[in-house]
Amino acid sequence: MKVENAANMGVSQLGDLFESLNSSEIARFTRAIESDRADPKLPLPHEQILQILRPRLASLKPERYPTPMRQFCDPFEDLLTSAPPAENSIRISRSSLMPIWKVVETSGGPDMTKAIADIEKAAAKRDQDMLEQAERRMWKLASVCIAQEIENSLNGVKTERALATRLGSRSHLRAFEEIGKILNVAEEITQMRKRFPSAPIRSLGTADISWLRDRFVEISQEKPGYEPVYLLAVLARLLRPSELFKLIRVLSSKADDRTISSTNLATTGDLIIDLLAETVTEIEQGVGTGKGEYHILSLARWYASEFTRITREFNIRKDGRWGEKLLETRRRVSKALANTMFGASPDRIIDALPQIETKQGPGSGRQGVRPIFAQPFDEEKVLAAEQSAEAIAETARISHVLAAQSSATKAVVELKKKLNQIGRAGVDGMGRLDADELDNAQRNLMAIVRLLEIIDGPEEADLLRRRGMNALRALQGKKAS
Repeated sequence: MKVENAANMGVSQLGDLFESLNSSEIARFTRAIESDRADPKLPLPHEQILQILRPRLASLKPERYPTPMRQFCDPFEDLLTSAPPAENSIRISRSSLMPIWKVVETSGGPDMTKAIADIEKAAAKRDQDMLEQAERRMWKLASVCIAQEIENSLNGVKTERALATRLGSRSHLRAFEEIGKILNVAEEITQMRKRFPSAPIRSLGTADISWLRDRFVEISQEKPGYEPVYLLAVLARLLRPSELFKLIRVLSSKADDRTISSTNLATTGDLIIDLLAETVTEIEQGVGTGKGEYHILSLARWYASEFTRITREFNIRKDGRWGEKLLETRRRVSKALANTMFGASPDRIIDALPQIETKQGPGSGRQGVRPIFAQPFDEEKVLAAEQSAEAIAETARISHVLAAQSSATKAVVELKKKLNQIGRAGVDGMGRLDADELDNAQRNLMAIVRLLEIIDGPEEADLLRRRGMNALRALQGKKAS
């Protein structure tokens, strides 16, 4: 397909087209669009096309055309998010990038204009050396520019408001300041990204820790105060934030988090735990929006794993700086799980099964009650109930890490009790089943047996199964004769 044809296509047509292209075609098409955006020759909706392409680009990670704005953002690319970042999040919203770039571009002076022009020339010539020299100059100029703008904004309410107006919103001020700090160690971050080209980094080996330690020491000597900013970039590139505690342990001569609070590593530990707190927020939001138990379980499992790794790597004290923050995240998880996984979910499981009735219709005594295993078997509800039970059982197994043992034990005991009640009532009523109800009864029986097995193991489940199957066989023999 010719790139110029994209100008005549709608959003849905472009989406269908991009889905049909293979990886190399997507890469070539993207590069052509970005090249034309840098030096427009075609009447194309560049931003709209790139927005549609973004999901594919995120998974393919093709080589991108080096525009000045892209090179400006490169050192903090791992920190970018499309969602609005939380108050204590390490993330930078993509919505802040264009306003910040506009301010830097227009306030950097002639040297910035030349650096931008050199990046464009290097991109057109595909001159990597020229590109790297130009982007290094741009990062230094941009960090100075942002620092000056921030300093000027501190002169009073009017100057702060003026900067917010130029950025388009006060909401971009925090990102503006953070980006300025990151650009001070942009070269060091670029070295780190070259050392670890594949993101996310799954684990840090001994050689990796040694290399990162040396870079940290260099920054502490040459750019004191920016060590936490560098570690922030490392943190954003890790699959598991807890991995960074390996480096903290090597760098710190302090024994625990209470004594480390006075060092330049304290804020880095805070950031790791803040990232863990983002998972807690996801759990709470999942509960609030009614997300499925498996979604909440996956988050709880991740939280438990990270909590264990952090406390294993470093001596975390309950009264220490990090210990207090960690315990607060655990209290939040415990509360969230008590409200959903160990609260509402058991009721949903029981609701999917035959209900014990005291009486149905006119009459008295047991003759007025139909056998509960005669009630319709709802396969869809039972499958959902099994999934909920599996999620509850697995969450209960890690409840000691989540400080949720009490609510987990209560939920499992209550669920086991109710399942046994329904199972026994169903088996006891089998003698009053009609012949055409036997298959339905067996399905109801096995559903309860399966749920009991998931929640409590095979022992009581097998006992109920044998009782039920004996009753069914006796009834089948009776009906046959």
